[in-house]
Amino acid sequence: MFNKQAFFIMSANKFQELIDKYLTNAILAEEQEQLFDMIEKKEYRADLEKVVKESLDMSFEVEEDEALRERIFGLLQQRKNRSTVFRMHFLRRWGWSAASVILILVSVLFFRAINKKSNAPASATATVADIEPGREGAILTLADGTHLLLDSLENGVVATQNGVQAVLKNGQLAYKAKERSVGEAVYNTMTTPKGRQYHMTLPDGTQIWLNAASSVYFPTVFSDKIRNITITGEVYLEVAPDPRRPFTVTAGETAIEVLGTHFNVMAYENEAVMKTTLAEGSVQLSYGGHKLTLLPGQQAQVTGNIARLVKDVDMEAELAWKNGWFYFKHMDIQTVMKQVERWYDITVQYEGRIPEKQFNGELPRNVKLSELLEMLQFSEVKFVLQDKVLTIKE
Repeated sequence: MFNKQAFFIMSANKFQELIDKYLTNAILAEEQEQLFDMIEKKEYRADLEKVVKESLDMSFEVEEDEALRERIFGLLQQRKNRSTVFRMHFLRRWGWSAASVILILVSVLFFRAINKKSNAPASATATVADIEPGREGAILTLADGTHLLLDSLENGVVATQNGVQAVLKNGQLAYKAKERSVGEAVYNTMTTPKGRQYHMTLPDGTQIWLNAASSVYFPTVFSDKIRNITITGEVYLEVAPDPRRPFTVTAGETAIEVLGTHFNVMAYENEAVMKTTLAEGSVQLSYGGHKLTLLPGQQAQVTGNIARLVKDVDMEAELAWKNGWFYFKHMDIQTVMKQVERWYDITVQYEGRIPEKQFNGELPRNVKLSELLEMLQFSEVKFVLQDKVLTIKE
């Protein structure tokens, strides 16, 4: 005789087994299809909600979240055949790698506003044409004012200045002294426009990564006593050790001195705070007549002549851009949109009152703008994209 209760328990156990396999990237293709089929059936909704509750320490509130609940399960079917990968940084208890992440289940939840719930109707995103994500590329400005669009050049020597060659190989630029440099120091500027990022090697072997809308001004050959560069925007540096020649980074009115270390500097003009985050080694900041020394894992937040020291900073969050991720942690919509503007080379404007929302979560920077907005719209914020202007409404 068929035992319906035993069958239900067995099915529920199977559902949990498939969920665990999915979250640890151990699921087979046929098992994944089975999981998707089970998710679409109403009898497994309670099991799915249990996973969400255990993972996010949150639950669906019957009255307030019913609309969200229905939109989540509706989106599951829409996303079945998509390959975009989303990562939940607060679900590490399954121990997956960066490639082993949630595609469905809770991906639509991590952009949910956490500080203000709304009963507004479902948001809408109107797009005229989708916008591709940013990519590798930069503009090199030589000492004579010549501009070289590096992502349009082939491998080889792209310039020779005072006996120093600028060599492009597989999209990355490095400097090589062909003969002894003569005359005054020659300076170049590497600039990443909106929608571009770049990795290059400075003349001393220092590695530098530039985020979108950033620049570095540097000599083609450093002096025998000191190494100086000037940056704007956001950069990550792995400074080549050289105790005889201290390395100094100037960002606005702040100078950062190092010997050999790894650190990130975020100094965009449209950001109120300049942040210096230390990954390895030691750096000393000079600002407004004051000095501040950082240890690994610490961050200096400078506003004018005032600096705030943050200990035990979330390094994954600060370096997410370099590692190919958006990382939103208790971010308001204006902070999020500044990153979106720079990476997708768009203009963001607000219609009416700026939405009071906060966002949490991660997603790869290689997604199209429409996919990012698809996640953000679950916070009940409305987006309208016309040409390259994104209008935000609440």
